[in-house]
Amino acid sequence: MQQLPEKIERNVMRGALRAGAKVLEEEALRRVPVDSGDLKKSLKVSTRNKQGTVTARLITNVFYARWVEYGTGAHWISVNPEDAPKRLTRGGVKAVSVATLNDKAKSGSLKIGENFAGASTAHPGAKPQPFMRPALDAKSGEAIVAAAEYMKKRLASKHGLDTSDVSIREEEGDE
Repeated sequence: MQQLPEKIERNVMRGALRAGAKVLEEEALRRVPVDSGDLKKSLKVSTRNKQGTVTARLITNVFYARWVEYGTGAHWISVNPEDAPKRLTRGGVKAVSVATLNDKAKSGSLKIGENFAGASTAHPGAKPQPFMRPALDAKSGEAIVAAAEYMKKRLASKHGLDTSDVSIREEEGDE
């Protein structure tokens, strides 16, 4: 790699890291605890070159991804009085009462599980359902091999380097 111009080295590395991260992305997608939804759709591979250091990341842009991965503790959920629903009456704008909210909940809103929620409620927490870390644990060796294969192929085809004597293998316990 040190024989190559810096720009080519960065481009080859960026592609190689993307190839490895794609292996992890496929495994994380397989492990997401739902078949469809925003979390599954949001998983993406991102690469960047900053100050000569090339990195690849598997990212998601849904705010609750870490809650799925690590779970949550028991906590209270409260309606901020400023955010509480309001309605226009003859006497002006009035806050909607908890009784009215519960009546509306019976038609399908403001319900957590089988419990209707009023102004505040106790959430029991959520169990962790990890998908990112197990994907890394299961496929890290395969991701390294994919990155190396990409480099070997790219250097041989686009840059004319002889890579025939380079062997790429994955052994149990290699890191």
